Amino acid sequence: MAFPRALWTPLFALLAFAACATRGIITAFRDAKLARPGQVNWTKALASWTCPTDASNSDSSCDPCGREVWGNWEHMACRGRRVAHDKYELPGSGQITNIHITDYSIEGAVPLAELCPLKSLREFDVDGGKLTGPIPAGFAQCFPELIELDLSYNSLTGTLPREIADNKNLEQFKVEHNQLVGSIPPEYGAMPALSWLRLADNGFVGTIPASFSSSAPRLYQLQLDGNDFSGSLYPLTKHSLVNVGTDSNPKLCGMVPVGVRFVHGFNPYQTRLGLPCSEELAGGWTDLSESLP
Repeated sequence: MAFPRALWTPLFALLAFAACATRGIITAFRDAKLARPGQVNWTKALASWTCPTDASNSDSSCDPCGREVWGNWEHMACRGRRVAHDKYELPGSGQITNIHITDYSIEGAVPLAELCPLKSLREFDVDGGKLTGPIPAGFAQCFPELIELDLSYNSLTGTLPREIADNKNLEQFKVEHNQLVGSIPPEYGAMPALSWLRLADNGFVGTIPASFSSSAPRLYQLQLDGNDFSGSLYPLTKHSLVNVGTDSNPKLCGMVPVGVRFVHGFNPYQTRLGLPCSEELAGGWTDLSESLP
């Protein structure tokens, strides 16, 4: 269906306004990062964030988004909904939807506050850095459409914010290889879209919340390895995981659900999985292996 010609002018005006606003936000973020002494890796990561941009892929002299799926500036994309009219296509709304700055050893805190005005963001990926400090709690308020949040392979500290569960569209939450502590908030088990939860190689403790029993229809990747979790995997009894990590949790115990036991990545090394938990022993469990000839 052709896009009505009568709406072309107001549509282009709206797109131009959105693009201008986006450019102001992202250039302010760039300038703030480059102005901080000692953050040399941000300088390397944002080296392409300059103007003028490629004229063949730009609607103005400085067009970070451009007309393609990925922007003129590296590590960002503007994958808005495309609107067809006649035989041409508009590049969406001009709003940045993806920030993907990975493996640049970027320094400082998680840059949520600086990027918060990008309300259309669906991917926030800053893995492979040197980011420090806690995980900010305001992702749901800043990015209501967020689908992927990847903070892995940094040096983040503190606990998992309960407020992450307020991101109702979040499908992937990755924080492996940090220095995080504490337990898994029960609210995470009720997240309606969460399918990937990667918590490996931190200092997490506690049990798998009972609320995770309701995540069976959607959760299919769960990485718990390299922590200090305790108790059983019984909240995962109804799951059919595709990938799992459980090793190096000396206090994990109990029978292993079928949807975990025969899954890619399952490894009971340095756990008590397959052996009774202390509460089961207290209830009168008998080790039948002692009676075998």
